[in-house]
Amino acid sequence: MADKDFKEPYNIYYFLGFIAVLLIPTLPASLTWIRVLNGYAGF
Repeated sequence: MADKDFKEPYNIYYFLGFIAVLLIPTLPASLTWIRVLNGYAGF
């Protein structure tokens, strides 16, 4: 298995891309919650 570590960067980028795709739909809700919490905090 040690001689096949050249596939690691692809797996890491694929994992990060997968997480980014999952987070994209939550961005508007996250920004809204940040604005609401900042509004209540007085910022």
